[in-house]
Amino acid sequence: MAVEKEDSREKQIEALIKSVDFAQQLLEYSSATNYTDVLTSEQNLLAAQLSGVNDNLQKLQAVVDLYCALGGGWK
Repeated sequence: MAVEKEDSREKQIEALIKSVDFAQQLLEYSSATNYTDVLTSEQNLLAAQLSGVNDNLQKLQAVVDLYCALGGGWK
């Protein structure tokens, strides 16, 4: 499950990176968009990246909790 979630998050981030690039190109070459569209796409990318970091933290915390539960650790 965690691996599937990680793969899904990576695909989401890749798609959002493309979205930011497209929004920036539209802003540069067309009048069909404005700067708030670029900022919104960048905000969505940042939110997905932060969620990915949080997912990684939860995965690492689970390993630490398992290690402590099995009697490892310093106290």
